[in-house]
Amino acid sequence: MGPALRRAERRQPPAPGGALNGRRIGLAITAALGAGLLQYAGGRLDLLALLAALAGAALLGPAVVRLLPPGTLRAARGLPTLILLRGVAAGAFFAAEAFIPLMMVTQRHLSPTLAGLTLTSGGLSWALGSWLQGRPGADRHREQLIRLGLLLTAVAIAGAALVLLPGAPAWLAAVAWAFGGIGMGLAIASISVLMMKLSPPAAAGANSASLQMSDALGNVLLVGLAGVLFSALGGGAVSAATAADAGSGAGGAFTAIFLVMTAVAVLGAVLAGRVRPRPEPGPVAGG
Repeated sequence: MGPALRRAERRQPPAPGGALNGRRIGLAITAALGAGLLQYAGGRLDLLALLAALAGAALLGPAVVRLLPPGTLRAARGLPTLILLRGVAAGAFFAAEAFIPLMMVTQRHLSPTLAGLTLTSGGLSWALGSWLQGRPGADRHREQLIRLGLLLTAVAIAGAALVLLPGAPAWLAAVAWAFGGIGMGLAIASISVLMMKLSPPAAAGANSASLQMSDALGNVLLVGLAGVLFSALGGGAVSAATAADAGSGAGGAFTAIFLVMTAVAVLGAVLAGRVRPRPEPGPVAGG
């Protein structure tokens, strides 16, 4: 790629407005501090956590509103919904994934190595999903591919939770996560492709940055929410050493996390119908 990039760079005139934007950098730092405080608050349940959460929300909310395209947080039709869905998909998937190894160790008594290998199927099938969305003709069905990907992600999260049922085989989580990987490969790649198609050339870089920010915020906020649920429902007291005694108590915490993340993924599938901008009205024929 090196020679080709150098040739392209020589052919392109310098882009206007290439200087660093101090205001946006300041907003990004503010958002990072707010997200960090929220992440910290999610790991504890006391007065300090409440104060950290309030301060984090006060910093994060206004900064995110100014950094993301207008209408992102209310799922305005077109590019704002597309950018929002990136955070929804990534947050739901990775928040559930963060707790699967712990669930497999404490509830199914697998070794840490086997528990981690449960997630391997998702990594392999993610590549398959990305490959499928790149096939000829897929470009006409971006909205449907995003919806299908989010639905597969929801099915995978709910399927992984079935391991908590008595008698369910432990390998069911690996099978479910393979479907989740396909769903993420379909959705994430399709979101990126459609973002580039909907972006004017001058705004492609800024919109790509917004997409990455949505991804990061979705991870921080939903993983933090999962941590709060886990601690609040008594899961934090469970360790591999005490799983035989306290495993049933932690089962409710895991169930709550997977139910919430399944609902988030389903909500994303519903919102997928808004990724296409509303068609411009055509000229009215005179009479």
